[in-house]
Amino acid sequence: MEEMIRFVVFKNLDETLNENVSLDGLCFYFANNIKADLDMMEIPAHIYNIEGDYDHYYLIAGENDDYLIDPTYLQFLPKENERPIMFKEFPATVLEKTDRGKEILGDLLYNGYHKLMGDDMDIYLSSFKLKEKRFK
Repeated sequence: MEEMIRFVVFKNLDETLNENVSLDGLCFYFANNIKADLDMMEIPAHIYNIEGDYDHYYLIAGENDDYLIDPTYLQFLPKENERPIMFKEFPATVLEKTDRGKEILGDLLYNGYHKLMGDDMDIYLSSFKLKEKRFK
């Protein structure tokens, strides 16, 4: 199954990267396209959105919800001379703080997906810590 997931993720990346340079804001596009391809291959996949005031879509796929698919996580790396606007820290910076987080980050950046084990989903979701809103 992993080979099929890899194929679908890279196929979608190849098709899109020929047209666009940045993956910023394309998470919903990728989630829908990858889900459609996985559905045709009869691989169960579900689209999720992180909770909160920020939209970011990702997939969980496999018979036992085995894979986190997020080929656009690259947009959450720290950028030179830029501070995170919505987040306390850049999400990738949060993942880099633990060994398990580094492994998840590496898989997402290199493969666009990660084989889930243990509390990997909690670690992934914890990277999206939004700043508190201040009201006057």
